[in-house]
Amino acid sequence: MQGNKTERPLYFYVANLGSEVQRIFVWKEKGDKEAMQNAYNRAVSIIDKIKSFNNESANAEMNILQKSLKELILENKESSFNRNQISSYFNPFALRVMSIFN
Repeated sequence: MQGNKTERPLYFYVANLGSEVQRIFVWKEKGDKEAMQNAYNRAVSIIDKIKSFNNESANAEMNILQKSLKELILENKESSFNRNQISSYFNPFALRVMSIFN
């Protein structure tokens, strides 16, 4: 039996992206390159999903974020943002998802 799969709202994907970005930071700090790369790949997949909404401002932000994430996973390269900054960016999306889906 096939159910009608409802599309999640944009902010749902942004909140999930925030979780993956946090995982990238955690695994980088722990030195687990494989787990970091896996989190990065999941993040890129979510970014692609967000871009599929064709929201001009969201796409511009995702392009900047994707470039910054690529820099983050490179060896010996510091990111243009830190975990606190990224948490501040993603927290409102996570809070909205929690308030609606809980």
